[in-house]
This record gives sequence, C-alpha cells and structure tokens, in this order.
Amino acid sequence: MEEKPAVDLSSVPLSALTAEIKRRMTEFTEAQHMMSGFVPSTERSAPAPVTKRARFSGNTMKAAALDRWSKWASYKKDHPNASTKDYFKWRKSQK
Repeated sequence: MEEKPAVDLSSVPLSALTAEIKRRMTEFTEAQHMMSGFVPSTERSAPAPVTKRARFSGNTMKAAALDRWSKWASYKKDHPNASTKDYFKWRKSQK
C-alpha cells in the first residue's frame, strides 16, 4: 500500500475538511450497520441449552400392576368364592 504525501491542512478550507469528515463518518456508520448482523466468535454468547426429555426406562406402572395381580389366577383357583379384597389381604400376609 502506498503512502499518500502529507497535506498541509492549513491550506485546505474548513468547509472541505468538515465535508470529508462527514463523508467518512457516514461511510463508517453504514459499515457498522452492515456488520451489525455479524458477531465475532469471541463475543458470541453461549448457545442456549437444549432441554432433553428423560430417557424412557420402561413402564414401571404397568410392571407394578402385573406384579400385584400375578398370583390372582392361582389364588382364585384355590378360593373360588374369594373377592379381590380377600386376595390382597392374603398377599399382604404372604410378605
């Protein structure tokens, strides 16, 4: 890049200097507006955390229900007139 020769600013009229400064300022602000969408990687904020759903580990409610009723068929066979209330009372006494 070549260097421009130094200009004696006292020979340049003040109106020309202010016009040049205004031109450069508008050029600078336009460049700023164009760059406003661009954020350097050092200033970029951390990405928002992604919420993940809990891993499905099986249907525990169904497993518990199956366990509760697992011996019903054999109990009903041995006690044909028994109610479910009798069955759960019997299960509680087995533990």
